[in-house]
Amino acid sequence: MNRHIILASQSFHRKMLLKQIGITNFDVVVSDYEEDMNACADPVELVQFLACEKAKVVAKHYHDAIIISGDTVLVFDGRCIGKPRDAKEARETLRAFSGKEVRAVSGFAIIDTKTGNVVCDYGAGSVFFRDLTDEEIAQYVATGEPLSLAGSFGAMRRGAVLVKSFSGDFYSIVAFPVNKIYCVLRDMGVNALTM
Repeated sequence: MNRHIILASQSFHRKMLLKQIGITNFDVVVSDYEEDMNACADPVELVQFLACEKAKVVAKHYHDAIIISGDTVLVFDGRCIGKPRDAKEARETLRAFSGKEVRAVSGFAIIDTKTGNVVCDYGAGSVFFRDLTDEEIAQYVATGEPLSLAGSFGAMRRGAVLVKSFSGDFYSIVAFPVNKIYCVLRDMGVNALTM
């Protein structure tokens, strides 16, 4: 079934992953929802809440569409870490991650505006950073890449060189759990394998 699919995110990786699973015909409408990293104490609840709120803002403008949104945080020392405010914060974050395990939690929301069906879920994985030198951190931050990424880090970009290994759902580390998104869309009548 052909449905109007809207990705409520400007994330390059979310766009890439949808295309990778066969959803190539979708529009991008960036939600103007103002994120509040303190909306929920639990990271799993937080990413699902933020993803759902982003999707709702976009969904109210469409009557027959499927809206997909996502949100990712990195969890370290009991704190949820989103995008850095500036290069200084990015350097501090990466210094703290050096040689450590950091958990990535990605929530998503899918809203079918025709039926009113709303599904929110999440996926998670861990990033094991290698020991990083101050010089490497400064060079990476100087690329500008970490300034637009949760936790100042991109697993599918230059940030990959900072990693020793991954565990869990890699796609949740990168953007959102595409396997779960595929299943929800399939249940809504949108099968990426036949598009």
